[in-house]
Amino acid sequence: MIARLALVLGVVAGLAAGCAPGPTRSPAPASTVPVRPEQVVALAGTVGSMRLFAATAAGQLAPDNDDATAGLPLNAAWLSSDRSVLLATTLDGRALTGSPGPPPVWHAGPGDLSGPEPKRAFGSLGPDGRVAFVVGEPGAGTPGRLVIESPAGTVDTAVPLPSAAESAAAWLPDGRIAVIVRGQDDEPETLLVDADRTQRLSGPPLRSVAIGGGLVAIIDDGDELRVGSLGSWLAGGVLDAVPAGDPGGTPIQAQPSPSGAELAVVDANAEGDAASIHVLAAAGGWHEIARFVLPDGANRAVVSWLAVR
Repeated sequence: MIARLALVLGVVAGLAAGCAPGPTRSPAPASTVPVRPEQVVALAGTVGSMRLFAATAAGQLAPDNDDATAGLPLNAAWLSSDRSVLLATTLDGRALTGSPGPPPVWHAGPGDLSGPEPKRAFGSLGPDGRVAFVVGEPGAGTPGRLVIESPAGTVDTAVPLPSAAESAAAWLPDGRIAVIVRGQDDEPETLLVDADRTQRLSGPPLRSVAIGGGLVAIIDDGDELRVGSLGSWLAGGVLDAVPAGDPGGTPIQAQPSPSGAELAVVDANAEGDAASIHVLAAAGGWHEIARFVLPDGANRAVVSWLAVR
């Protein structure tokens, strides 16, 4: 799998097992982390050894469950949510759903979702319960596919792509899907896939796109993070730049919360390894309200959001 996918999707294989037991955090006071109806959750760790962590009201990134037999495989690779349910997909292409915790109770996906499919490691949960998988090996120069499966685990649609996707699919509220591929000039281009057509979106080359709460968060090919309204982005508007979380750091994943009030960002260090997670609030201009350093030994991470009970 090419480095670009390992940077965006490989963040996936990130926040998991094999980490030191005690999470660490930056010096920001715990009082800056309010109790919110939406909670950051993350896979963190190393490729093939991932655990689920949750951001707590005390300002920590804590293991959501210390029991290694809790049901989430160590080879978890990608994490997504519809706010009420988590979906984790694994390096060998299985899909599991987790009900809100603490801790989540994990169940194998129904139908074909429970079986291994090596090229189906990165799946995103849609607003109607369907799952969009990107299939193919980025950088191989061969076509890819976007496979959409029903909640029952049966294939609903298989859409051919000109090349393998560069990042996980992002669902729009209306059921369309944004996905990044390589064009004929080997530059990233963003496709918008509908039930009966696929169109290319205008704008700069992107590395990743994520959607939530009427917002879109993009990371362009120059490693700049921008956030704005979904409508403006679809219309070709310029989104607001968001300052880097760390000097010299590089954003490698960003996910708006379901309400659009906050944004979780994974930053990489100079070596390209995931190093920290930043939570930004939209009110009054995007500003940091929490920062979490990854547990010792972790160099990969992927974030999502869940409703807090």
